[in-house]
Amino acid sequence: MRLPAALSTALLVLGGAVLGADQGSPTLYVFGDSPSDTGMLQRLTLGLLPPPPYWNGRFSSGPVWSEYLASLLGYKLSSRAIAGATSDNQMFSLGEAFGINLPSTQDQINTFRLTNLLYKTEPSREHDIAVLEVGSNDYLAAMGRLQQGEMSTDEFCSTLVSTVVGQLGQLREMGFQNIMVTNMPAIQLTPMAQGGGRDTARAMVAQYNQLFAERTTAWAAQTPPGSGVFVVGDIGGFVEATLGSTAIAGALGIANTTSPCVAGLDTSSLGALMRSAASLDGDGTCDDPSTHYFFDALHPGERVHRLFGYYSRELIEAARANATYSTSEAGVIALVEKYKLGTPVPKPVRT
Repeated sequence: MRLPAALSTALLVLGGAVLGADQGSPTLYVFGDSPSDTGMLQRLTLGLLPPPPYWNGRFSSGPVWSEYLASLLGYKLSSRAIAGATSDNQMFSLGEAFGINLPSTQDQINTFRLTNLLYKTEPSREHDIAVLEVGSNDYLAAMGRLQQGEMSTDEFCSTLVSTVVGQLGQLREMGFQNIMVTNMPAIQLTPMAQGGGRDTARAMVAQYNQLFAERTTAWAAQTPPGSGVFVVGDIGGFVEATLGSTAIAGALGIANTTSPCVAGLDTSSLGALMRSAASLDGDGTCDDPSTHYFFDALHPGERVHRLFGYYSRELIEAARANATYSTSEAGVIALVEKYKLGTPVPKPVRT
């Protein structure tokens, strides 16, 4: 099923509707892929993806991290993120695998620019936050070329980092004063990577995140003083820290950190994963998703999303105070215990 690009763009505009909080509140604007998708792909596929047991169009067992973050900040949420998105379809794309036109983060930014021509005059932009969360699908789209030697890891990492940094510049130019960007998740630790390519993924993630840190630090250093806060969400380090600690898993009430709650999906590629997800009947779903780190072979469950939302709030508050916040085991456990994040999901978000 290939939907025309015009329809994809129209749904992207509609999907940017602002949800939650008081109308006078600042807004958390999200440009990204599946970890931040609040139902965009489900609308684009007319309800086909993702089906139950995925929760309300999220690629998880509950609300996703950006919903928690917006709620914790007291912000409205405007998300254009869509599962399967890459940074720029001109370089890396999963459209053929999905059979539909998927708006990249570049498309999402372009749409915002065209539909918010006067954003620079908005008084709320002093407090608004733009989130750029992308990268995993670029790797999945390029994985075949990387494994076959048609593209080097150096070329891939350099191209993707340049694209992401370029998009940070676009967000700043459009008027965003406060920006959060995430690095590459630890894809090599997902159940999907168990089927092959783990070593390639591990090397790529390490190289990409190092270059990402260098280039984003250099970009931030060129930002004029008083331009707001710039936050790097170290999702790569977050996944490594939380998966590598039995103490953190125990505090969260997670007993299984290796196999997904939703079993039986084809994990040979992301496209295969999504196509097999479309025919889910629920028989292969675990009894208690809250005890699994991963909901499916690639995406984390609600408790992990919730923790990352709280962690991101701590990062932002630290940046506002010119301080830092790390993902140390003791710090994460303290965060879990302080906010009782190992309890059943309260779902404090509006959907």
